[in-house]
Amino acid sequence: RIYYGRAAGSRWSAKGGTSDYLCLPETPQYGNYYSSTVYLPELYGVEYDLDDGRTSLLRHLYQTEMPCVLCSVSTRSKMIMIPARYQCPSDWNSEYSGYLMSGAEYGNRFGRKATICVDETSEAVPGSGANTNPASAFFMRAVCNGLPCPPY
Repeated sequence: RIYYGRAAGSRWSAKGGTSDYLCLPETPQYGNYYSSTVYLPELYGVEYDLDDGRTSLLRHLYQTEMPCVLCSVSTRSKMIMIPARYQCPSDWNSEYSGYLMSGAEYGNRFGRKATICVDETSEAVPGSGANTNPASAFFMRAVCNGLPCPPY
């Protein structure tokens, strides 16, 4: 493990800001700091938004904050995440398995967000769960519009 921290992104309602989710370390270091609050994109913690908690997948994480970790495996020279697969190509090793999540067009939530793979054994930030509406991560799904059905 290189470091442990909190997932962060632009607020769900922001029209600007990052399209990526970031893994911020628990102990940040600041160089020069620009303190203006005018026109600056803001980072918020990421909250699991899981279909109002009704889905059985990761239900225990509903509206808790998402931690993150940056890992390095010295014996691995390449890393790849293959969506819509849970088995690795031959001669590859699986490090974990999970679910695709991203921001969503939900109510007045809009804007594109990065896609992340959330481990199926994910955890919450201890003590979180207050539904503060920061950045949000929703399960993704494939639709039959430009993708062949079946298999998608």
